[in-house]
Amino acid sequence: MTPSARLAAAAELLALIAASPSPAENEIGSFFRARRYAGSKDRRWVSEFVYKCLRRRGEIDWVLTQLKLDQTPRLQALLALIMFEDVHLQELQQTYLVGPHSLEELTEEEGATLETFTGLDLSTMPPHVVGNFPKWLADKLDQQYDGEAAAIMASYQQRGPVTLRANLLKTTREEALTLFEEADIPVSPTKLSPDGLILEARQNLSRHPLLEKGIVEIQDEAAQISSRLAMPRPGMLVIDYCAGGGGKSLALAAQMQNSGRISAFDINPRRMRDIAGRSRRAGIDILESAVLAQDDSDQELLAGLYGAADRVFVDAPCSGSGTWRRQPDQKWKFSEEKLQELRGLQATILENACQLVASGGRLIYATCSILIEENQHQVSQFLKAQPSFKLLPVQELWEEAGLRDSYTEDYFSVTPADFGSDGFFTAVLERQP
Repeated sequence: MTPSARLAAAAELLALIAASPSPAENEIGSFFRARRYAGSKDRRWVSEFVYKCLRRRGEIDWVLTQLKLDQTPRLQALLALIMFEDVHLQELQQTYLVGPHSLEELTEEEGATLETFTGLDLSTMPPHVVGNFPKWLADKLDQQYDGEAAAIMASYQQRGPVTLRANLLKTTREEALTLFEEADIPVSPTKLSPDGLILEARQNLSRHPLLEKGIVEIQDEAAQISSRLAMPRPGMLVIDYCAGGGGKSLALAAQMQNSGRISAFDINPRRMRDIAGRSRRAGIDILESAVLAQDDSDQELLAGLYGAADRVFVDAPCSGSGTWRRQPDQKWKFSEEKLQELRGLQATILENACQLVASGGRLIYATCSILIEENQHQVSQFLKAQPSFKLLPVQELWEEAGLRDSYTEDYFSVTPADFGSDGFFTAVLERQP
């Protein structure tokens, strides 16, 4: 693909992503499956450029507004080249706007207006623009995190790392480090999780033997820590109530040494379709999964589990704000109305899931969110409504869970600015005998 064709593809993708509720990665995947002629270098350039435009959309749209230009995908893409790739206007016209597959050429008025970009005082950008967050979300972060909000928003302008979890049923982290070294793949150990490895250079490992044989699984360090804090033991009955693709179920099974029983539930069969295959690959045979229908049939499905589970893990549906480095489009599509809808759903899920916890058992509530309404506030409301549960401070569980360094808070609550993981929240709640 020529530079012009690459840029045109990026602008087309920006339009598709803006019009679709699906994550950007889905749209990008579909786009290139329909365009097999695009080579790997073309796909990489287009994808990385699109993600840069999404991560820094706040700055791009602010400049377009100052220049009195429309916030169209075409102009967003052109301006991104000028702002972030240091492409001058003459080069833009001669390299990126020529040929049969290029974007529409600049009008005389557009060209003259873009020429004035260098005269803009970018220091006058409001904080939410510099942070590339919608203003209502930036205001929430500023209120919640006070002086840390700017650094937190800035951390979202970087790519998230690719992090792996050593499968303790098949290896140790030390052995996994050696295996990656022998495969000439540079990795480093995670800081807090005793099981994690971080790729030092991005590459596609989807078909690498270390993954295909279940030696390692892709899992962010914060999710590894959350699974550790559940502290399941061999022989326990564990329920993964919002299992999704089963990543945490696999981590829990490894801690249980593949002894006991894990029941994984979700309402979306598509999300759960890979659990059986992933379990076999990981050498796990204590994991069973089932889809919740959200009707009376669920009572029959869960009948033998009420008040019986030693651990109930609830990785609740949430804003996903902790993962917006990887899904930057989602922060621009999120709304206050959606946040309120999620809060109601989370409360309902907690109310239903807590009935499965045995006396002396634990309910682990987790989200990949950095918003207090979905996290601390949700737990506080739950504890008021369910006095038989009490909070177990994370700081008192940390060492026993086998985690590194130390932690001094009652909840596990991190943002990407803390130590590079995704944003995540975990509370451990125990039902009193």
